Amino acid sequence: MNDSYYMRKALGLAERGRGRTSPNPMVGAVVVDADGVIVGRGRHEVAGGPHAEVNALADAGWRARGATLYCTLEPCCHTGPATSRRAGLARRSGSSARKRSARTKPS
Repeated sequence: MNDSYYMRKALGLAERGRGRTSPNPMVGAVVVDADGVIVGRGRHEVAGGPHAEVNALADAGWRARGATLYCTLEPCCHTGPATSRRAGLARRSGSSARKRSARTKPS
């Protein structure tokens, strides 16, 4: 499996938000462990709700350590308490070092 496969899975999750996330975009995310197994899934479910990457990391739990996060939109970078919690969650999960986004070129 490759980056495109996992991004298609994340795009499928994003599509489930159609009609529910406006004015925000539909976003999906998957967490993939070192063996290529999807261990976490998340999507932006409703405007004002948790972001896809937060939901995916929460779903993965401890399995996110050393994993890769695939997200259909670059993770949010605005400042505030929610962003601080997301950054902390990503650091604690161990997945923040490797991420893929539809808006960045996979390496």
